[in-house]
Amino acid sequence: MIALGSIIVLLGVVMYLTEILGAKGMIIIGFLTELVGVYYYWQNKKTEK
Repeated sequence: MIALGSIIVLLGVVMYLTEILGAKGMIIIGFLTELVGVYYYWQNKKTEK
């Protein structure tokens, strides 16, 4: 539930920023989100072993 809440907050921030930055902002934020997702996935995979 905490993760879901923070995701909703982040989405709100992203939507606010993309209104200012436009399409370039969307691309950059999407790229950063992918990097964060891969990083957390990799960290979780490492700790499971």
